[in-house]
This record gives sequence, C-alpha cells and structure tokens, in this order.
Amino acid sequence: MFIICLSGTLVVFYEEIERWEQPVAEENAVIAPQVLENSFNQYIASSDTTVTEHMYIVFPNEALPRYKFSSDTEGRYVNQDGSLGANAIDDLTNMLVGLHINLHLPVNIGIVIVSALGALLCALIITGFLSHPSIIKDAFKLRSGTKGRLGQVDLHNRLSVWGAPFHLMIGLTGAYYGFVLLLVGMFAMSMDGETPQSVSETVFPAEPALENQAPVYGVARALETVNEMSPDGKLLYMLVHDADTDSRFMEFYVQQPGLLAWSENYRFDTAGNYLDTAGYTQGAPAQQILYSVYRIHFGNFAGVITKLLYVVLGLSLTVVSASGINIWLEKRKYRDALNLIWPGVVWGMPLAISVASFTQVIWHLPSAAIFWGGLLVTMTAGLFLPDRDEVRYKRLLQRLTAAVLLLLVVAYTLKFGSAAMSPAGLPGLLVLLTIAGVLLLMAMSRSGSLNANTQSADQTAEHLPTLDPRQD
Repeated sequence: MFIICLSGTLVVFYEEIERWEQPVAEENAVIAPQVLENSFNQYIASSDTTVTEHMYIVFPNEALPRYKFSSDTEGRYVNQDGSLGANAIDDLTNMLVGLHINLHLPVNIGIVIVSALGALLCALIITGFLSHPSIIKDAFKLRSGTKGRLGQVDLHNRLSVWGAPFHLMIGLTGAYYGFVLLLVGMFAMSMDGETPQSVSETVFPAEPALENQAPVYGVARALETVNEMSPDGKLLYMLVHDADTDSRFMEFYVQQPGLLAWSENYRFDTAGNYLDTAGYTQGAPAQQILYSVYRIHFGNFAGVITKLLYVVLGLSLTVVSASGINIWLEKRKYRDALNLIWPGVVWGMPLAISVASFTQVIWHLPSAAIFWGGLLVTMTAGLFLPDRDEVRYKRLLQRLTAAVLLLLVVAYTLKFGSAAMSPAGLPGLLVLLTIAGVLLLMAMSRSGSLNANTQSADQTAEHLPTLDPRQD
C-alpha cells in the first residue's frame, strides 16, 4: 500500500517527468498537418523503425509541449520542420508508472493485486470510521508536542479524516482497473445470451473491420475532419491500431472542453476517410463516468493546480499508510527485526527511487531492477548496524537520499549543459533541491535528542533482532 501510494503521488506529474528526462528536444513548435503527415509516413517506412501493433503521433500539451512519433517500444521527438529530433527517453517515467499500476509484475497479475489493494483501502476507510465513533469530533484536536505512539495516532487519525473523500475516491477508481473485466464476465454469466465480449461492446464500442489498408496514412485529411467535427477539442494523440496488419486504421483521441471523459475518439481508414465516432462523450451518464475514471484517479484535469492538490493529498495517504504500521509497532510490547525493516521500506523507497533515477537518467541503466535491488538492501541493511536503532537508521537513510539527489542535480547539469536550465530541465532540478533540503532538515531536527538518548538506545538494541516475543 505504501509503495503504491508514494509512486502514485509521483506519477501525477508523469508527463513533466518525461520532459525532464530528455530536456534536449524542440518544444512549442507548430507543425503543419501536411508536414506532419509526410514526416510520419517517412518514420513508418524507415528501416530504423520497427512497426509494432500500435503506432502513435503524440500531440503537444502544456505539460509536454512536443510532438512525438512512437511505437510500443520506442519513440522520437519531431522538429518543427518535420525532421526527427532526439530519441524519446522515458524509461524513468515508465518505471514509476509501472511501479504504481502493476508493481512491475506481469500486467494481468500486478494490476489485479494493485486493484485489490484499492478495494482494501476502501474497506479500511469505512471500517476506520465505524470503529472510531468520535473520529470526526477529534479531527480538529491535534495535540501539539506529542511524540511516540500518541503523535503517530494523532497524525494518522487527522490525515485520515481530512483526506477521507479523496482517499475513498482513489481506492474506488484504483479498484476499477483490475476488477472491471471480472465484473464484465460476472455480468455476462448472469444474462441469457450474453458473452463478456458482447457486454464489453455495449460499453466500449467494437473496432471497425477493415481489409487491404496500405501502410501510408492520410493524417492531414483526417486532421481536417477532426478539426471540423471538434473545433474546440484538444488533440491528445493519434493511434494506429493493428499497424502491423492490413486491417490497420487511425483513431484520434480528442479531449472535449467541460467534460471529464478522457476523450472522444474519431476513426479513419489509412486514406483519411472518416469511419465513425466512438461515442465516449455521448453515452449514458454511467458510461461517461467509466470513461472519466483515468482523469479522476490521476488528477488529469483543471491544470497544474489540481495536480499539486493531488500531490498533497497523495502524500497524506502515503503518511497514513506509514503511520498505521508505526502505531502498530509502537503498541507492541516487544521489538524485533520488523522495527528495522520497516524504516528500510518507508525511507528506503525514496532512496531507491533516487538511486534508480540517477542511474537511469545519467547512465541509462535499467531502473526497475536497480529500484527493487536498492529497496531490498535498505530493508535488510538496518539489521546489520552496530547499534540497531531504527531512529538513527531513518536519519541515515534521509541523509543518503538527500546526498543522492544533490549528486543527481550536479550530474544532470553537467550532462545536459544549458538544456538543464531550460523550462524542461530547471523545474525538476528545483524540485530535487527542495526535497533534498527538506530531508536534510528532517535528519538534523532531532540529532540532539538522538545523542542524549544514545545510552537508552544501546540498552534496548540488545533485543534486536528477535522474532519471538517470548525471548524478551
């Protein structure tokens, strides 16, 4: 739960992270439709391009103001004159998104596990209110100066109440992704003459059946039709379905003003002839709610203010997840290895992400493997510290994370030069510097009390690690 909550907080800004990963790319360009068509067809026909099942034209937006051509595995940014620009490097972004959506497990397995945790989150919220009848009244009674278990209880309960509507929404929309197919199958079984495919097609329209479609795309003609049909819409991307077969067709995703639905989709054959509209913004209210789940879950609406609000509320849910375990550990009558493993998760995860970010952005090493390897190290390293004190270990991890972030800022600036100071690079560097500063302040805030309590910590450390409370 903690890993999903923290990674979900980060991926609210996944487009900005992708932009920061590769600051050397032409931005804010406006490419004429015919130039875009010629360039895309040249990209498709190039011997350097591997045509996969899906091929994309991604249109610029406020968060990522770049054109991009891509397949299912790789991509290139596009210059204003239609020439191919820098490689689209988004491995760090994909690592964070994959961590949140499926924990880097096979998608069919991971997404079900994550969705189950979303359902569990909803259950925890509801049972939390039922088991604490005075929780609303106590929501505004934050006792100042409280430490230890009472401080954790205050923090946990207050953030839980204040953020409950948001947390419940996140749990419900998160559970939707993994369980929707299961629910469709159960509904089909309960209806005579229905199959999962027939039920799905009542909600998600079937794809057009085409044959003998040439791998040359009339993008300019299709764009003209899209602009006529949706003059106020915002183009997100164009997706070529079945691009590696002769039944290929184009689908333009266009966000409609004033609606939460992800997009309305306009379909064309490869010559640019209009086929149909998916109807995502024209169906029943229940259908439109389903089409809005993605934007609601990730805060992809109303601009950067909404994203910042989602980050604050996402961090509160992350703290609630961590403080719940902290309360349980404090409440126990004994200490064992879990007291040191848990700080290695909570404060080891930011360190593991920081190290993976450094190795991915600077050296292009596989970030997912480095993240999980780093997290495994932080979870176990505390058990081998001489004093085996979890508070000291937490401060150590905070300092190490700050050091890695500062090193990343320096290395990034040296690697990308002036591009690091561009609108693509500079905001990310400022965020990293801010996080590093906060972590250093947190690590220093109780250093005096740590020194004063060294003898007490040494006396209690002799109980670690023991897994049997009867040994205390």
